[in-house]
Amino acid sequence: MANNFVDHKDRWLLIANGEFEYPILFIKSWLPFNAWYCNNYPHHKNKDRPILEEMKSDNNLFKTRIIALLQNSDEDSTIFQSNLVKLHNYLESYKVPNALENISFKSLNYRVNPKTSFVKAYRNHNYKVENITPTPPNNYRIRIDILNAGGSNIFLYNHTKYDKTHLTSDINFIALSQQKKDVILEGFAAINPKLKESLVVNKKNESLDTISQVLFTNDTLLLSNAIIEILYNIRCILFHGEIQPSKDNLKIYEPAFYMLKQLIKSLD
Repeated sequence: MANNFVDHKDRWLLIANGEFEYPILFIKSWLPFNAWYCNNYPHHKNKDRPILEEMKSDNNLFKTRIIALLQNSDEDSTIFQSNLVKLHNYLESYKVPNALENISFKSLNYRVNPKTSFVKAYRNHNYKVENITPTPPNNYRIRIDILNAGGSNIFLYNHTKYDKTHLTSDINFIALSQQKKDVILEGFAAINPKLKESLVVNKKNESLDTISQVLFTNDTLLLSNAIIEILYNIRCILFHGEIQPSKDNLKIYEPAFYMLKQLIKSLD
C-alpha cells in the first residue's frame, strides 16, 4: 500500500516551510490539548483513541465547554458556532481526505451504536440479530437466530467479531433463501457497532451560514461528542499525511484551529 506521506511529500514540505499557516497553528494548538488529556487520563498510557472515547463519556472541562458554547448566545458562543458551521461547509465542499472516505458531520462514527438488538417477524419466521457484549473497540459477541412458526431454531450464528464477510461466508447462511438472507443483513447493518450517523437534521435553505440554518441536531451532548471525533479525525489525517495537501483541502484547519483555540483556553 502506498504511503500517503511519501506520495504527498513535496506539498508537505511546503507546509513545513510555512506556506500554509492554519495547519501549523492547528498542530500547535493540539499539542497543549494532547498534554492535558494525557495528564488527565494517565491510565490509558498516552493512547489517544481510548482517551478520546473516555472524554466523550465523562464530564470533563473540554466537553462541557463545547456544550456551553453550543447552547449559549454570547459572543464567544457565536464565534464558536460560526466556525463550526464553516468547518462543516468546508468538509462538505472539499471531501477530505478523499471523496470515498471523507470526514463529515453527515456520516460519522462518533459513538458505539446504541442499537444492539434487531427483531423482526417476517413470513412466519422470527428473526433476531444481537450484539450481546458491545465492548469497544473490537470485542463483540454477535448472535443471529431464525425461529420458525413452531419456535424451532432453523438458523443459529455466533461470532466474536462484527464481520460481514465471515457471516456471508458461513455455510448455513449460504444455504438460506435470499429473502432470509436479506432480513438477516438488514438486522446485521442495524446493529453495526461502528454505524455512521448524521448530526445534520436537514437543510433549511440554501444559505447555510449559521448553526440554525445548518440544523445540526439539538442534542448538544451528541454534537459535542461528534465535534471531538471530527477534530481528532482531522488531526490524524494531518499528522499522518493522509490528506491531499491542496490549498482548498487545508482550509478546514482555519475554523478547526479557532475552535480548538477557544476550547483549550478552558483547560487553564
